[in-house]
Amino acid sequence: MHNRIGAQTKRARVGGALVAIALAAGAGTVAAQQSGAREYVPFDDIDPTLGHLADMEFSGTVRYWKDEETLRRHLSWVGDPENEWKLNYKHRDLEYDELHGGHFYLEEGEAAFRELSERHPGFAGCIGWGEADLVGAATQYPRYDPETNAIWTLEGRIEHCAKAIAGQELPQGSPGNTRLSLYVKSLSHGMPIDMDIGQPALRIAYERGKGLFYMKAGQFNFACATCHSPRTPVMGRRLRGQTSTTPFAFVAHFPTYRSPRGTVETLQERIGLCSRQMRVMPLRPGDPAYVDLEVFLTALSNGYPIVSPGVR
Repeated sequence: MHNRIGAQTKRARVGGALVAIALAAGAGTVAAQQSGAREYVPFDDIDPTLGHLADMEFSGTVRYWKDEETLRRHLSWVGDPENEWKLNYKHRDLEYDELHGGHFYLEEGEAAFRELSERHPGFAGCIGWGEADLVGAATQYPRYDPETNAIWTLEGRIEHCAKAIAGQELPQGSPGNTRLSLYVKSLSHGMPIDMDIGQPALRIAYERGKGLFYMKAGQFNFACATCHSPRTPVMGRRLRGQTSTTPFAFVAHFPTYRSPRGTVETLQERIGLCSRQMRVMPLRPGDPAYVDLEVFLTALSNGYPIVSPGVR
């Protein structure tokens, strides 16, 4: 009963303008551009089945950050404003073994997970879709569940399982949810992301997310792609003290410890912060539009190993 109610609630939340945007994106990005209803950054031709390696035809920088050995050969670029962005900030992943704030949040997440699992043995199995051993579980998120007719991100599944199994409120974006997500993600550290982009519901969500990624909005009339597509003059150039990079393999280090903020940040929280910078009203973590964007970005990260806890 709870699953059916949860599914109805999720479907009901996809309304109004977001439905129009999603349908336009799902019907085809070219048609969305030609309709004139919205303004888009020109779409890139991306093959989502190639995962992060599709960046070879996008920015081409994957040749510099595709693995640790390649990264180490180009570490001399760190601090070089002309070339550092080509590393896609993956050199920060080499700091995994160094003590940083993310490790303290990880310890808190592990303690919270063990306490919750001891009191409610079904909690881990809920997150693992029947498997209590969660090693590798995070690699498959987001994933579609036909029973609830919903796409679940890891943070969304934690919220659902905490409520359904333990009767505990752990909304997405809350510190408790994020710490648990960080711990579960750490159990897949070093394992490649493997979201099933061949699953029809996820492929449709990917197309919706792609439409949102390239759609302009807000006071600046920016899209995500304004800063993160080679079709614009921004990617690779400094913008307010930061240099934007390719979106490929972006998901691998989330949730990540953000040194400037002194806290751990989920992918959807990061999308919300980017929205504010674009002068777009941010949505709540777990909103269907953000789920679609997460599916899109995860497809561009498929095949790249998870780093948890990451630091940026």
